[in-house]
Amino acid sequence: GLKGWAVPTWLGLAGVAFGETFRKGALIQAGHNFTHLISSGSKRQEHQLVTHGVYSVSRHPGYFGWFWWSISSQVLLSNPVSVVLFSAASWHFFNDRIPYEEAHLSRFFPEYSDYKQRVPTRIPWIP
Repeated sequence: GLKGWAVPTWLGLAGVAFGETFRKGALIQAGHNFTHLISSGSKRQEHQLVTHGVYSVSRHPGYFGWFWWSISSQVLLSNPVSVVLFSAASWHFFNDRIPYEEAHLSRFFPEYSDYKQRVPTRIPWIP
């Protein structure tokens, strides 16, 4: 089997660290602006659009980080079936969630459309 091979172990470990760095960077950088719930009603008074730091590299660095962390965790475990399944499940989840969230962000922040044009998600096939 693949377990015990150095290449998948090191690639998986690097990917997990990379993804976790982006995920935690997004949480820290956004501060009180980061929630796990998508606000679909009205904008909270203290809510600000964060576009600097990791948010200047990816529009959704928390999602980007989680995407790569989840797949890399399965590479680290040398589980090729789960690599495929985690890739598909993660991609479908974010492909549904990001447009829904961005519709509300565009409503809350008129400048969001410019930001969206400048900064990609960096999740494959999700612009």
